[in-house]
Amino acid sequence: MTESVEAFSALQRLRRPECPRFFPVADSLEGFRESLAESCMDGALSSQVAMVEDCQPFQASDGDEVIDRIRRGLGHLLAWEAALNAGAVMGAWATPVEPQVRAAAPAVVESVSAAQPGALGEQEQVLARYQLSSYRSGCAVTARAGTYVDVCFTEGFVPADGEDTFVRRLSLVIEAVTRFALSFAWLSSQVPGSRRVLSAGQSSPGDAWIAAARSSRHWSAEQLAALASSDIGLGRVEDTDTFTLMVSTPSGVFERVIPRATPLRHHDRRGTAAEMAVQDAAATWGLPDFVMAPSVERKGRGVREISDGLLAVGDQGVVVQIKAREGEPASVERETSWVLKQITAAGKQIEGTVRRLRAESVHMVNGRGHRVRIDGPAVDWVGVAIIEHPDPPEELTVAEHHGRTPVIALLRRDWEFLFNQLRSTHAVVGYLHRVGTSAPVLGGEPERYYELAAADAEAVPGPADPSWSRRGGRPHSVPLLPAAPAGSDDDEAHTMVRIMLEDVATSPLDPDEWDARQRVLACLDSLPVGYRTDLGRFLLDALAAVAEPETGTTVWRMRTFVSGPDGAQLGFAVCSALTDHTRAAFSAWLRLRHHERGEHADLAQLTSVGVLLTPRADGYREWDTTMSAISGDPELTGEELRAYQDLFNAPNGPAATASTPSP
Repeated sequence: MTESVEAFSALQRLRRPECPRFFPVADSLEGFRESLAESCMDGALSSQVAMVEDCQPFQASDGDEVIDRIRRGLGHLLAWEAALNAGAVMGAWATPVEPQVRAAAPAVVESVSAAQPGALGEQEQVLARYQLSSYRSGCAVTARAGTYVDVCFTEGFVPADGEDTFVRRLSLVIEAVTRFALSFAWLSSQVPGSRRVLSAGQSSPGDAWIAAARSSRHWSAEQLAALASSDIGLGRVEDTDTFTLMVSTPSGVFERVIPRATPLRHHDRRGTAAEMAVQDAAATWGLPDFVMAPSVERKGRGVREISDGLLAVGDQGVVVQIKAREGEPASVERETSWVLKQITAAGKQIEGTVRRLRAESVHMVNGRGHRVRIDGPAVDWVGVAIIEHPDPPEELTVAEHHGRTPVIALLRRDWEFLFNQLRSTHAVVGYLHRVGTSAPVLGGEPERYYELAAADAEAVPGPADPSWSRRGGRPHSVPLLPAAPAGSDDDEAHTMVRIMLEDVATSPLDPDEWDARQRVLACLDSLPVGYRTDLGRFLLDALAAVAEPETGTTVWRMRTFVSGPDGAQLGFAVCSALTDHTRAAFSAWLRLRHHERGEHADLAQLTSVGVLLTPRADGYREWDTTMSAISGDPELTGEELRAYQDLFNAPNGPAATASTPSP
């Protein structure tokens, strides 16, 4: 099983989930188009659909032998399907090739002629006819059939030549299927931002978060009560391929299944494969826009590498160094020494990289393949030393890093745990800045995470901006670190938020606008994880609600999030139509909400970002996504302000139930 960024796209959502997906093979262009109309390739890339159409058996040869072989293979597959539908069964087909007849003297074999190929049935089959001369009674006559017998659908089977057998046709079919599989994988890999995380056996967020009362381990009530009443409310169970944390929450005790690190790709060196796995995890569970590939720059006569990769989101960043154990592990003592030396070496490399980044800005290529500017001096950096080891020493104490840049040592498993748990680059980077140092023992990050999550759950919310209450807003508070994995309560809703982010991230822009989009995406990704399911469900329900408005009406659904006085304000709207008027109304709503923040803050340093979704009915995709952002004073005139307030702040206006401050 794979999980890929291509899945997080409005184009990849199944428009007609009741329709089965299948590979279309047709004997005419009309038949092929009829298959596509059944949504058989819904979710495939346009390049993949084009390849399938070009290789259909009804297409005329263009001189490409490889394509012609694929077409013949698909043609055989189509013929077999038709035979099965007609009730045909497999039989045997005899193809006389070189029958031989020998006769004892004085008889002479004058001629031998092979019979026509045909199906073998219950009756005797003539394979050849021969003529003898000088034959006398008692002369021995022997023969060899010299005939190929193949399994096939005998009805309508007409071999082109003696080499045209069922096995040969089957080989063509297998070759065609193999070429499609390889080509589809290659085409997917060319999509900017494409990442794949090899599965470690976890199929969905819900499988990793299980109520202990429903566990197959059959915990007793006494055991669960003892855990819930313990000082930290955590327990640990080790299995062969996973370990499980028992987590006490206000909703009861849950099992958090934490799988081992995902498998590495076998065709690369362990170090190279580990670097790819680290980047893939961050680019799939987080946004690839914030994952910067390793880069080198010239220094004097040589070159130097800028880390093993960076995470840069807003004004916070992470410098990554990966240390992989090549070869077979030795004794515990030697492996302990190796790990500690690698953590120390990684810390020194991180310090060097951060010095370079703090000196001046640098351009790097992110997971979308875009070259973006990293304003290193303006970013607050921490370092992460990731250890890739097949059997890391247990209970290994990690010394605190003494340097200007905080360094956190993690197993690759724990790096993947953080991204899988939070599914937000902003949230993971914020967590790493929050802890600022390694856990007491290497591999203890999940336990530390849940200790902090428990503290967050007990924290008292800060005061909300009173102006929001006056405008009908409702204060909400969620822990920054959720106990349940992101999406475990409603994976469809959580994925909806990711799809929306992907729409913004993949919208066509000129290269000189990529840096601005990075800043907008950082604002959107700053939405706390605990609000994303609620937002995703709001968007899904709103799209359904506005899909069929009454004639002559425009239907709106709006929601606004404000997280603290200095954070970005995020507005989300769904409208029944996308027109010049609704675009202008959306812009006016965002400008008004941004202006209102100026009542208690300096707008010069504040940003508001709005995203508008409008349903489509053409079948190409489910909705259009429009994004707008504003910083500084919108400079509304008195007339504009009154008009916008009358429209959007009226008790029955489109935004009447839309405001949700997030203290």
